[in-house]
Amino acid sequence: MNLMEATIFALLISTPPTDGPPFGCRATAEKEALCTNDLVIKEFQDGTLEFGSKVTVKKSRRRDLIFSNGISSYFDSFGWLQFSNGYAVRRIEGDIFKITQQGAREFTCRYAIQGKQTRCTVG
Repeated sequence: MNLMEATIFALLISTPPTDGPPFGCRATAEKEALCTNDLVIKEFQDGTLEFGSKVTVKKSRRRDLIFSNGISSYFDSFGWLQFSNGYAVRRIEGDIFKITQQGAREFTCRYAIQGKQTRCTVG
């Protein structure tokens, strides 16, 4: 998995910021990242991501996402990846993604530094 996927999953499983600086994550070491909410993400050799030693996310052989906290996902007919916790994610163009949750703020996520740092802003 890549840093953008890790950032998006971090937003899905933690409380997204409501104000203050933009949310984002930066690569700190080989197979490790630190997010602005102090969440540490580690990637294991099999591609599993561990978020703060609590929740893991991995892809099945069919490329389905498996969250250890029970969140499930599916693609809807409009191309949005829908999650069981109310979030939806869609690639807008290139490496720009939109994250929405019904009744909450929208985030636009992109690379601030390609492959090294992400930034998610409201709107």
